[in-house]
Amino acid sequence: MKAINIWAVIVSAVTTTALGFLWYMVMFREPYIRGLDRTKEQLAKGPNGMWASIIQLGGNLVMVYILAWLMIQTGSTNVSGGIKLALIVWAGFVACVTGPMYAFEAFPFYFFMINTGYTLASMLISGAVLGAWR
Repeated sequence: MKAINIWAVIVSAVTTTALGFLWYMVMFREPYIRGLDRTKEQLAKGPNGMWASIIQLGGNLVMVYILAWLMIQTGSTNVSGGIKLALIVWAGFVACVTGPMYAFEAFPFYFFMINTGYTLASMLISGAVLGAWR
């Protein structure tokens, strides 16, 4: 069995965390905050930006590690295989679970697209990095 390239996992997780900052704080900041439908006071009760980033990095490390493991298990160990597997996993687990949840919670569709779009982009980038860096 091939070993997981831990450096590729770390680089992918850091890269996708940086993408998260750009995604939520630059590219989609206004619609994201509007979609949250919360006041500044309500948002202030959550973790601060540093803790949120640490939590996101931890989640990204787990997600990328599991994607790397799945790539090995399925033999999808090149760039195209990593991208295809990331897309399949995203569609089958992220979009299918998050979509109904957002519908029942009455979030606007654009908010679903912002959040799951970030996850899709992160997974595709990770699949490509993991596939390229064997």
